[in-house]
Amino acid sequence: MNSSHSLLLLISVLLFASVAHSTSKGKPPKINAKTDKWEIAYRLNESVTLPCQADGDPTPTYFWKKNNEVLNTSGSHYTMQSGNLVIRQTKQGDDGEYKCFAQNEHGIAFGLAMKLQAAVINAFSSGVTHVVKPSVGDYLKIPCAAPHSYPKSTPYFGYNPPSSSHKLQHIENNDRVMLDYNGTLHFANVFLNDSLDYIGDINYVCVLNNPNLGTYVQGGDYKVIPQVNTGSTDPRGPMLRWSEYLVTAIKGTTKLLKCIFSGLPTPVVTWHAVDMLGKKIDRFTVTQPGAVTGPEIQLTNIDVSDEGRYTCTAENPKTHVRANHTIQLEVESSPYWARTLLDRYVDEEDNVEIDCEAHGRPKPIIQWFINSVPVNEQSFTGRKSLSGYKLRYRSVTVNDSQVIQCLASNQHGAILENIVLKVNAEEPSFMETPKDKKVVAGTTVQFECNTRGAPKPTIEWFQGIPLSKVSGSRFYIQDNGRRLEIRNTEIEDSNTYRCQASNKHGRNSATVVLMVRSPTSIASNQVNKVVRATEEVIIPCDVTTDQNEFSSLVVEWLRNGRRIDFKTETHMYMDSTRSLRIKSSKVTDTGEFSCNATNGLDSATSATSTLRVRDRPDSPHNVTILSCNVTTAEISWIAGNDNNDQITEFTIYYSGNFSSGNKTYHPGSTVEPGSRYHDQVSVHPWSRYTFHVTATNNIGKSDLSKVSGQTCNTRSVPPDRNPTGVCGSLSSAQQLVITWDPMPENEHNGEGFHYIVSYRRYGSSDGETKRNVEDSKQKSISIHGQKEPFALFEIYVRAANRLGTAPMPDKQLVRSGEGKPQVIAQNFKLVEGSVNGSSAQFFWDPVDTSEETVRGFFRGYRIVFWKSAEPNIRRSEDILINKPFELCHLQLTIPPPALRRRRHHHHHHRHVRSTDRVYGSTSQLWPLSDISAAVQVLNQANAGPDSNVIEFRTPAGAPGKVSNLVVVERGWSHLIVKWQLPLEFTGDIVGYNVDYSVVTPAVGTSSHVQINDPNQKRYKIQRLDYLTKYRISVTAVTVAGLGEEESVIGETLPMNNPDAPKIINISTLDNSANVSWLHSDLQPPLNPGSEFFVKFKGPDNSTVVQVFYPDQDSDDNWANVTGLEKGKYEVWVTARSGIGEMERETNSRSWIVLIGLNNTVIAPTTSELLIYHHASAGWFIILMCIIALLLLVLLIVCILRRTHGDMYPVYEKEKMWRHHPLAPDETPFGEYTPSSDNPHLGRSQGSLDSDEKPMESDSDSLEEYEDQDASKFNEDGSFIGQYTGKRKPGSTKPSAINTSV
Repeated sequence: MNSSHSLLLLISVLLFASVAHSTSKGKPPKINAKTDKWEIAYRLNESVTLPCQADGDPTPTYFWKKNNEVLNTSGSHYTMQSGNLVIRQTKQGDDGEYKCFAQNEHGIAFGLAMKLQAAVINAFSSGVTHVVKPSVGDYLKIPCAAPHSYPKSTPYFGYNPPSSSHKLQHIENNDRVMLDYNGTLHFANVFLNDSLDYIGDINYVCVLNNPNLGTYVQGGDYKVIPQVNTGSTDPRGPMLRWSEYLVTAIKGTTKLLKCIFSGLPTPVVTWHAVDMLGKKIDRFTVTQPGAVTGPEIQLTNIDVSDEGRYTCTAENPKTHVRANHTIQLEVESSPYWARTLLDRYVDEEDNVEIDCEAHGRPKPIIQWFINSVPVNEQSFTGRKSLSGYKLRYRSVTVNDSQVIQCLASNQHGAILENIVLKVNAEEPSFMETPKDKKVVAGTTVQFECNTRGAPKPTIEWFQGIPLSKVSGSRFYIQDNGRRLEIRNTEIEDSNTYRCQASNKHGRNSATVVLMVRSPTSIASNQVNKVVRATEEVIIPCDVTTDQNEFSSLVVEWLRNGRRIDFKTETHMYMDSTRSLRIKSSKVTDTGEFSCNATNGLDSATSATSTLRVRDRPDSPHNVTILSCNVTTAEISWIAGNDNNDQITEFTIYYSGNFSSGNKTYHPGSTVEPGSRYHDQVSVHPWSRYTFHVTATNNIGKSDLSKVSGQTCNTRSVPPDRNPTGVCGSLSSAQQLVITWDPMPENEHNGEGFHYIVSYRRYGSSDGETKRNVEDSKQKSISIHGQKEPFALFEIYVRAANRLGTAPMPDKQLVRSGEGKPQVIAQNFKLVEGSVNGSSAQFFWDPVDTSEETVRGFFRGYRIVFWKSAEPNIRRSEDILINKPFELCHLQLTIPPPALRRRRHHHHHHRHVRSTDRVYGSTSQLWPLSDISAAVQVLNQANAGPDSNVIEFRTPAGAPGKVSNLVVVERGWSHLIVKWQLPLEFTGDIVGYNVDYSVVTPAVGTSSHVQINDPNQKRYKIQRLDYLTKYRISVTAVTVAGLGEEESVIGETLPMNNPDAPKIINISTLDNSANVSWLHSDLQPPLNPGSEFFVKFKGPDNSTVVQVFYPDQDSDDNWANVTGLEKGKYEVWVTARSGIGEMERETNSRSWIVLIGLNNTVIAPTTSELLIYHHASAGWFIILMCIIALLLLVLLIVCILRRTHGDMYPVYEKEKMWRHHPLAPDETPFGEYTPSSDNPHLGRSQGSLDSDEKPMESDSDSLEEYEDQDASKFNEDGSFIGQYTGKRKPGSTKPSAINTSV
């Protein structure tokens, strides 16, 4: 290195060292824009752009050098655009070598030199036309002395057509005529038409083209005049005319090799190539398209392995002479880097080695530059050294930041790389902060402490609070502290861990948290189940996981290794225990099941459970009729799937229906399974049969198979049997009825089927009488005109068709119809003391039971009875002595020796027969009624005349069930039930019994309440448990005793504060107030109270008056308070539920009442006054007296009617309200009403669903407000008040009976 270079290098290093010392941040420049055009041809007077782009921090600035001299780019000819050099209006003097430089405060980079040269092409030196006269068949070459051209071009030959309108035409190359690589045109042998005379007076022209200039020049014309001489057509052996001996190719390029031979005929050229080791080379191709031989070959993308000897061989088939030539191919290459050269970003105190090794043929020369200043081995001392292609730095400092250029070159080209060396000096920081981790105990966990800093930081690990260095046999610190690894983790390893990095510039740390969780596991609950289809299947999945990860636990079920989609498998679901439940199992559910559990940290898989679902088999298929005869058919089939349970039998079903509609199939033969399935089935003549087959296993029978494809048609024959069930019927005395069971169509055996019915009086000498019955479905025939009832006949029924009759059947004995008994029972009487509300016992004398008097078979007696006032409405009770007459088996008919007892119309009775009396009883009598009764004699079909009639009266009876028992209100500590009278009147109701108990589980005994008021049909049950079901039973009571019990289930509500009551009206007088309210401010109520209190806060703001709500049987929601002093009162209603510690109360909104001060009432919902002015209290007193008088009159009437005992309470109650219960425009409620002649015996059973309502009764008031009853007693049991006043909501009338306070 000369002294000027050394001085420049020193200044450059000092300059950039001072800058680098001031800051370690930033980046030296790096040239990015590259081009493969290091030699650029340009056209004069055009613009040329030379590329140069660089990165760096700060952004680099640019300058250019031409032939190592700095260019002035501030003028108009040379300008820069973002680093690119633009040369405008190029001129001849722009030729030269251009180089780009980029610099910033951290260094200088430069690009590879680009050679710029103007494109040029010279003209041919001479325009003389050369004439050549070769002999036909001889070899000929035409040279071309091409002028200078840049870039270099290869000439070619053409000719100018005679017409000036045609362009220059090329001479096409072929095996006979071709150019060599110098531009000489060769003819392997001359043809006559090579003169081009057939085109015109044409010369061969040498042409040189310059693509950069877009122009060409031509010259060196040749006129070819072939001569025909003796021997012109004689064959000539091949001879090499042109080729190369040593060829150099550049690696990665394409190379052409050519051998030109002369000869006649034109020689065929083939090629053979071997590499330096004698290995055959096959990578070359002949340049002529589609040919396998030719004078020229091509090698593409040449590599060193293509070096070798390429031999061309020419052969003329007529001379059998060969000629060959060998070309030696050597492969060289332009320089290329041995490895990718990368920028080096290093930390202070690092050692750096920059390797700039390059390869090429010949071996490249390496040149080094630092910030564009050339350096050599003598340029470095101390920490830096240069040796060949390696530049080394020891313990770099920030002053070493620079741009290093490495240039490798040989004769084929050069490559340049700008290598940025950037030295960092900074305190430690984290490139990525370590992350908290959750792992499963027993696994390995790693924490990465990825830091940066210059010099490289020292890393230490600490744990816990207070901090302590990480230590232990399971803790490993790796990669110079960069990684902490904990193996076989334990729960106790859960802790905080700190990574601390430090160097001479500072210290930094990061803390992470490790959470170690217990592993997920599934208990080994392997299940192997075999179930029937539709059974529910439960396969457990007993999963345990760390309690901290339980919310993240996800369980999925697999069947045969595939996840179960519960959206499509709707009959499967996973229950709350994560067990798999199959609600209605199917055969397709058969398989292996397992559950997978994961919480995001780990997972577990259960042991495999197997499930086999058995079901009835699939239907057989391919049912085929193998043979069809008159009485048998042979059927075959193929079994379907057994559905996991072995088939035990097959059943063949047949149908012989003639109709084309729905057919009925009947079971035929049964077959055990085998390898071939077939069997014979019995069939009937004159039938058309189709067949089904079913399969049966231990689970059940399959569906019918598809019907057999063919039909089995059997021929006609006479019937082979007669009808069965031949018998008679005892209808009337003048008829003989013969019956039989019709024969099915498949037993007719032919057309024209009919029955032959024969009969004759038993013991008569007359012949048989026969009748034909053509209707095959007819099952009886009646023969009229019989003179004697119950006569004996012998009969038979025979089957026949057009082909003949069935065998003669056996004869049967039957009787003709019975007459009406003529005998009458005598001395029919009532057993004394046997009558109650529904039953009585009777006795009478026995009768003569002979056929003559009974006119048939004696069965027994019939007691008939009716209300004396309604003789057309009768009931009866049969007293049967003998079994029914066996008409079809006369020889077996033996009268029973003993009397029998029979239940009739679902009522039990008793009868006793002795030698002089017959006893009988009934339990179907009407209570409280005048009864008439008689007895009749019975035969099989008829009853005789009435005996003597007796009369008696029944007392009252026990009542039936109450009707319409419902729960009308539910609270959390009470239930209210209501009911109506029994539907059937059995006597006056004197009261009711109410019983209630917990439904389940049964706790203690039932509670009992007795109601002695027959008008009370409502009861509030209090002090109940919340959310509990109770069975409530109500029983009506008459003087005859308890009736049937009716029950209803009611459930209390959840425990909560009762709804707030709603005061709807307050009316006042001078010393009293009448308060009306609704149970709840919500409609319908959600949780009504059980008890209600009316509370007054007095004028002195201290006295509170409480009034309990009225009696159980009251529907009222009002209370009247008297004895109030003059003044202002605050009034509200309190609802209460429960007792003791569970007691809950809610108050209504309060009203303001002014007693004695114009009796004003102020509602809470408005600012206006609701004022009631009573001009005179006298009118009010008169009105109360009138009401009291009316109530007294009604009370007296009721007492008088009740003492007569002939008035049902509901009827009187309806009359009291001027509402007749049988009014045509009203719908009755099913209560008892009088008939036209006896008001106690009639009843009304109108629709209970009618929309019409009766007028209000004593229990109707405020019913729409869902009444609530309250206790009559305060907490210490003392009586507080009683309210009997009844009114509609909103009424201002106080009750006639008041409670004073």
